[in-house]
Formats: sequence, structure tokens, C-alpha cells
Amino acid sequence: MVKKDYVIGIDCSTSASKAIVWDKDGNCIAEGRSEIPLLVPKPEWAEQEAGKWWDATVRAVETAVQQVEKKRIGAIGITHQRESFVPLDKNMKPLRNGILWLDTRATSQVEKLKTLGAEKVHRKTGLYPNLYTSNVKIMWIRENEPRLFESVYKYMDVFAFLTWKMTGRMVTSWPSADPMGLLNMEDLCWDDEILKMIGVKEEQFCELAQPGEIVGTVTKEASAVLGLPEGIPLAGGGGDGQCAALGAVVVEGGRASLNMGTAVVSELYSEKYVTGDTYRTMCGCVPRTYVPESIMAAGTFILNWYMEEFGDREREQGRAGNIPVTKVFEDLASEIVPGEPRLLMLPYLKGASAPSWDPFAKGVVLGLCESTTSAHFYRSIMEGIAFEQKYQYEKMEISLNNKIEEIVLLGGGAKSHLWRQIMADITGIPVLIPPSLETTCLGAGMLAASAAGLYTSVLEASKGMSGVSGTIFPIDKNRGFYTKIYEKVYKQLFPRIRELVDEFTKLTTR
Repeated sequence: MVKKDYVIGIDCSTSASKAIVWDKDGNCIAEGRSEIPLLVPKPEWAEQEAGKWWDATVRAVETAVQQVEKKRIGAIGITHQRESFVPLDKNMKPLRNGILWLDTRATSQVEKLKTLGAEKVHRKTGLYPNLYTSNVKIMWIRENEPRLFESVYKYMDVFAFLTWKMTGRMVTSWPSADPMGLLNMEDLCWDDEILKMIGVKEEQFCELAQPGEIVGTVTKEASAVLGLPEGIPLAGGGGDGQCAALGAVVVEGGRASLNMGTAVVSELYSEKYVTGDTYRTMCGCVPRTYVPESIMAAGTFILNWYMEEFGDREREQGRAGNIPVTKVFEDLASEIVPGEPRLLMLPYLKGASAPSWDPFAKGVVLGLCESTTSAHFYRSIMEGIAFEQKYQYEKMEISLNNKIEEIVLLGGGAKSHLWRQIMADITGIPVLIPPSLETTCLGAGMLAASAAGLYTSVLEASKGMSGVSGTIFPIDKNRGFYTKIYEKVYKQLFPRIRELVDEFTKLTTR
């Protein structure tokens, strides 16, 4: 009999679906990836066809499993972009494109939800009313697409949609559902009072399961397109932030994960449900634990935007030298040393989250002069994000009484050696690099490993499948320079100009 010692971790993110086959020790055996088109029908809108989530997942899994002995696969785990959802009719057909987490159309609905009971929503769901959660976007549908709203049979997060396509079951998990902003976090059930505020009913949402438990098995129909044997168990999954924390072994105090992706998200660990003004609280992938989380909606997104819009000269340099444009920018930015003229950025290109929770906030750049170069601007993005992370960490440490002693750096931004050092220098905290930067997908694999019985629990799977491959320590000289900028300027800047920034946004936004 073939030993079932492999698992599949699937990460259906904003830009692509990735499938990785992992062994019991957390080694990557094979992988596949397929992109998902982003639709921007109007400014501040961000949508995707829900069917593309499944199509990309099918292609990714199919590619990965062609490289391994399929009979060795013991279970599947799924992680995914959070807050994104799709409404379906009674025939389980999408009524519209899925609305994504980075969609910021629901500005007025955020204000309405605050009026209905901001503190109550925060206390119950762990999420202060903000632009990213699903609840305000469902309110937007109710107000702007009323006929569609009345036709909704089910609202599905990405995990629920993929689970239904893979197993035929309408089920989601606690850490997949909670970013919708409709879950009672203490009782781990849909909250009637919050549902009424939004104008929806519990039966319009899926059954809830705990992460790591078996929620269904691959159907005959799904097996045919995935290239997998029928009957493979699917584990209760989790949002990409919580799975990244699991993959980074953030399962006790003192450690934070920092995922430097399209958004920058950092997670800590808590055994108890706690809320605070400086973070949002999510369900952990270790069942009945919680993840206090800071988030910046615009992370590597800003770097990519800047290079796309203003990096023509550097792109030409890259082509001439046959090197990526990112390396051109990074090499130039690395030459800027403390004491030289530089820029300071508030990285609020998609609004400000905790602790400000300001949907009207926009990016601000301080220090432009005749000697400013593209490298200064590029470096200011990296530094601005690091300054904002330090600001969030300071607030979280006080609120949670949890001193952060090490940061596990994850995501695409973690590949940058310059950004690694900047993050260590500005926060003053050692930065750890895991053996694989695919910790989000690894977290999904850990959930699958628990469901497959390779480990006795999700906690044991986390400890058994990851580690540390390198550490970056703060450089004292750099740390001193950055500390002065942070204390004297950065943490005072937005509070002083907030009213003006908000007024400007309102005057220039239709």
C-alpha cells in the first residue's frame, strides 16, 4: 500500500492561484501556478470572476500533481485572499463578479456602519468598520444593486467557493469567514445582530467548520479536472494572513509574522479573544486561538505601481543589462546612506488602517527637492512602509502587553535584501528568514497535514514543518538615524495633517 505522506497546499491569492505539494517535513516537492485576471471597471473598484478562482486553482493543481505520485497525497489545504466574496443565486451561479478586499468603493457604507454601531461591530467581530471587510461591500450591493441583492442565495468567501467546487459542500471555516466582518468571534458563529445591521440572513452564508478538520472530499467531477484521485480529504482552511502566521510558526508570544505582499500584514498570537484600537483580531489557524493583526492595504503594490508608472528609464537600463527592473531600483536605492537628502512617505495609497482607520487618507511625500531621484522615491516607499509598521507595532505591544522579540519576514517583499535590512533597522527588531518564503501556502499544507493524520494537531504540524534559515540584525548607526526621523517627524506627521488630507480627498473625489 502506498504511504500517503504528501499534502497539497493551495494559495488562491489576488494575483494567482498556487499549488505546492509538501512532504511531512515542509519540503517543497512540486508546484504549479496560474494567474487570475484583475478587473477594474471603475476607479477604486477591484473585481474578479469567481470562476477564474477555480480555473486558476485547477491549472495550478494539475501542474503540481503531474510531477509526483498522486497516490501519496493524503489531503488538501486551501488558503486564500480574504474579504473577497461572491454572491450566488439558487442555481449556484455568480450574480456578479466577486468584489475583492482591495476594492475601496464602499466609503459611504463605512460611515453608515460606524453610525449603526462602530464599537459593537468591533467588539463582536474583531474588526472596526473599514473599507476592506465584506460587510460594507454587501451594504453597497444592497444600496446600489437592489434587484441583485434580493436574488442572493449564498454569499461565499473564496474558501467556501473553492470548497463547493471541489467537494460539493457549502462550508467555510472560522479563519476564512471571519474577515467578512459578520462572525461572532467569541462564540464562533454568524452574529444575528450584525447580520441584521447589514440586511442579510444567516441562511445566506455557509456552514462553519474549524481549521484543519476534514470538511469534505474531492468529488468525481472535481477529480477529473484536477487530475487527482477521487475522495482525497479537504481540510478546513484559513485566510492568507492566518495561514502565513501558521507557516511562520507564530503559535506563541514574542514572535510576529510580517507578510510583505500586495498588502503588508503582520500577525501576533493570542490564546484569548482580545480587541483593540490599534489592530484587528482574526481567528487563528490553530483552532480556538486568535491572531491580532495589523494591515497596510498598499504594500508591494506601491513599489509595483511606481515602477510601472515612473520607471521607464530604469526598465531600459534593465533591458540593456539583462537584469530585472527591481534590481536596478534596489541597487540605486542601496547607494543612499544616512545623512543624504531623502524623502519621507506616508504609505496610505489605499487609505489608512489601524490605528487611524481613515478611508479618506492618501499617500503623502515629504522632502521633494531638486536633488530628488527615482532611487530616493523608491527607497522612501520601503522606508515609509517600515516606519508605518513600527508605528503599528508600538501600539500593538502596549495594547496586548506582548513584546515583539523577532519578526519572521514573508512574501514577495522579503526577497529584497535591502528591504530586509531597512525593516530591521527601523523597527529595531531582528528579522528572521524562513527556509521557504511560501509560508502562506505552507500554512495551508500544515492544515492538510493535520487532516491527513501526519501530525496529531495543527499546532504540531506548524512546529514540525518550518524553521529559520537566516537572521538580519539591526545596524546601530542606521537604527539611530531612523529613530530620530521616526520620533521627531514620522509618528507626528499624519495626526497633524489628517484633517487637511481628508478634506483634500473629499474635495477631489466624486
